[in-house]
Amino acid sequence: MQTLLESQGGDLRGLPAGPYLDLGTCVNRYGPPPAVERALRDIDPKQILAHPYGSEEDFTEAYADFMGAAPHELTPGRGITEFIRVLGQLLPAEQVAVITPDYTDTIRWFPTHLDPPPGVTETVETRLERLGRALATHPYVFLSNPNNPLGLYLHRDRLEELARAHPRSVLIVDEAYIEFIPEHRDLTMVRSGLTNVVVLRSPNKLFGIAGTRTGALWTLNADIAARVRERKLNWTLSHIDSVLATAALSDGAWVADTRAALLRDSLELEDLLTERFDGVVRGVPIHYRFVAVDEPLEAQRYFLDHGVVVRAFDGAHPGRVSGLRITAPTSKELAELRTSLQSG
Repeated sequence: MQTLLESQGGDLRGLPAGPYLDLGTCVNRYGPPPAVERALRDIDPKQILAHPYGSEEDFTEAYADFMGAAPHELTPGRGITEFIRVLGQLLPAEQVAVITPDYTDTIRWFPTHLDPPPGVTETVETRLERLGRALATHPYVFLSNPNNPLGLYLHRDRLEELARAHPRSVLIVDEAYIEFIPEHRDLTMVRSGLTNVVVLRSPNKLFGIAGTRTGALWTLNADIAARVRERKLNWTLSHIDSVLATAALSDGAWVADTRAALLRDSLELEDLLTERFDGVVRGVPIHYRFVAVDEPLEAQRYFLDHGVVVRAFDGAHPGRVSGLRITAPTSKELAELRTSLQSG
């Protein structure tokens, strides 16, 4: 039976047949919003006859407005993963450090990993301390914030302080999950105004539209922006990607309501997990929880036996810590999950 240990979240291929509740991928399970469904129904097939002229501009303007940035400061792309790979091609690997644990593609493309000290429980302060050391010794430093998979968030003020203290180094922040925080417009490093900061963003996770591939790189660093744009395809986004993502970004009432519901669900999930596991990372401001366990495959199998897919990480692998990452289900799914786990 596939354990999914080497698969990224959401890839359920190879599992035995049967219905599963997929809590292994970090996409908002309340999505997509009704505006996306309406936009999908309203697409005129003739609109996809020609090349998608103007599509990336439409998306960029909508996303810039959503995050509180100027459109010209954004470079659109096909999700955050594309930018990680482009930066992996542009930046000398030996000059880049990653504050680990971190996202799969980041630790794959950049081999210099700054792990937590052995036996030390990772906290906001331990991550900030390593980040400061990394900026003092490396020209480029990657950080996911909120962190994937732990969920820990380092406040923008602390990051700005470190970036200002090390102006010769570039801080690259993956903010894939910051939009799950209601105050994301104030907390994002997009608002830093610093030229030694790069921010990677995507609406795919919050709006439940990971099947579209949309994202943006923000920076005031003219050299990095120019080098990344040189790698852009002629048409970065398809017409369909742009239409659906732009529709999602326009649905402010939906995102406020579902974000609030999802964060309430995550607190209930935290309590449910704490009843069974000692290593739950508590109090993080987003919609998934990390559970530190010594035997992640055994713990993952426990959930699979109850029809639930969770993401397992093997601490023996580079850039990883041992444990499970579990996404908050919807309120209805949460009630069913509680019943299922209590039955076994």
